[in-house]
Amino acid sequence: MKLEGIISRGAHNDACRNAGAFLKACSEKSTSFFIKFCATLNRVNRHPPAIGRSMGSKIKIVSDQPLVRGEETPVKVQISFDKETKVRGIRALVHGAERTEATYTRTSTDRDGKMTTTTYTAVEEHDIVNEKLLLHGEERLGFFSRIGDSLATWVGGGKHEVLEPGDQEFTVNVKIPENAPASFSGKKCSVFYKVDVSVDLPIKIDWFKSLALKLPTVKPNLEDTAPIHVTFPGESGRSFWDKTFGKDVKLNFAVDRDTLSTGESALAMLTVESPEPLKVKKIEIHLIGKESTVAQSHHDSHQYKYTLGQIDTPGVISSESVHEFDITIPDHIGPLSQMGKNYSVAWHIQTQIHIPWAKDAFIKAPIRIV
Repeated sequence: MKLEGIISRGAHNDACRNAGAFLKACSEKSTSFFIKFCATLNRVNRHPPAIGRSMGSKIKIVSDQPLVRGEETPVKVQISFDKETKVRGIRALVHGAERTEATYTRTSTDRDGKMTTTTYTAVEEHDIVNEKLLLHGEERLGFFSRIGDSLATWVGGGKHEVLEPGDQEFTVNVKIPENAPASFSGKKCSVFYKVDVSVDLPIKIDWFKSLALKLPTVKPNLEDTAPIHVTFPGESGRSFWDKTFGKDVKLNFAVDRDTLSTGESALAMLTVESPEPLKVKKIEIHLIGKESTVAQSHHDSHQYKYTLGQIDTPGVISSESVHEFDITIPDHIGPLSQMGKNYSVAWHIQTQIHIPWAKDAFIKAPIRIV
């Protein structure tokens, strides 16, 4: 009768009904334990603990100093509690990584012969810095240990500390390697640094906040530059398409230095030679950038294109035409020139000659933007 009374009182709870059904198949030695367990579940269900994020509790992460390679940079963390709170641990993660993406497609055919093409995005990260810090309390428990500790907390036990209302302040020292790349964000690749702070709460939803940190670019010595000189056609000669659809022209393109910063200018010169009169519609100067990435063995790329200007032309070039002009790198462009483990960003200046009723002739000069 005592067993039946416990089961009937807990009929409103699915867990108690399942436990009651299991009790009938248990031995007498196990029966007493499950009776106590069902009674505990009934009590907890009648007075469930509050689950959720406390709106009055806040995490503030402040960094007043820029990151410096090879040195520790202090990051201040303040956690405000508006009431007594059970806390297992307060932890921080200093994380920096290069992140690459690559879009690829796969085609499948069903029984009816219908082909379906699906697009996927592969993502890969390579850590630059990954440091876990325990600011207060205990290390994070495993999955099953967390479940057991939560059940123990429900019945008045568990591994935690009760923190009083008020502010808890900590300092996280962030140290970035000497050779760490600068922060940037492109279309297919990026380098990021951040500090994550989490408050591990038994039963409740953990509190979490992240702060992105910026590592500046190391400016090279712009005096150590060299001029660029490229020709068309090059050593490999004219391609099949140039021979078939293009005019027989020779191009010489020179820039007075190979390294520029955004907003800076350089002097350039273009020489166009043609054995016969060449009608030219216009000559355009472009800045072309290319991101190349690899993620999970998939390759991808993204191109940037900025128009730097147009060269005045006589309309018809009889034999040789020489043009001198300035090129200025825009203040705001894509990522600067760089190379990582699974990505690269390269820039070049392209001069394109628009020729009516023929394939346009163009020439590219590689340039480093820093």
